[in-house]
Amino acid sequence: MGASSGGGGGRTMMAEINITPFVDVMLVLLIIFMVATPLIEKNDREKRKVELDLPVTRKNDDTIDPAKTEKMILEIDADLVVTIGEVVIVDCSKHKVGTDRARFEPCFETIGEKLGKNPKLQEEKELFIKAHTEIPYGFVVGTMARVKAAGVTKLGMITNPDYEAPEAGPAPGKKK
Repeated sequence: MGASSGGGGGRTMMAEINITPFVDVMLVLLIIFMVATPLIEKNDREKRKVELDLPVTRKNDDTIDPAKTEKMILEIDADLVVTIGEVVIVDCSKHKVGTDRARFEPCFETIGEKLGKNPKLQEEKELFIKAHTEIPYGFVVGTMARVKAAGVTKLGMITNPDYEAPEAGPAPGKKK
């Protein structure tokens, strides 16, 4: 069953692993990626790319108190009304219902246009987004992409609920 112990014409088992099939598969995958990569259009790559600074935790030095900061905060409420301070940037409430992916495009264009013309934002190049938890994920990501396209280089997310207690009950993670 194992290797024969004597000389002669008996068969012996190989102790090496045959990696030839593995190398063949890897070469085929390499060729597929080499052929497919140039076919991806530059515009497609830019559309899918959304860079952001990840949200911070309470124990991080970068945590800010929205009530005490001088930085600009873009707020998106549950009805998809986008504001900076008291100024309404765009009201997208009529586009909230539906499944069409392009339904938010007019809102995104308005957001990008107005933020691109905001002198304070163009000078500071820094913005924080504060969004209601019930709004569509695609709306937040689309807004972030337009904010970055408007020239913002540092984008933060206000996620820490300790600054504002919800209307019903204590903040998540806190005991009554």
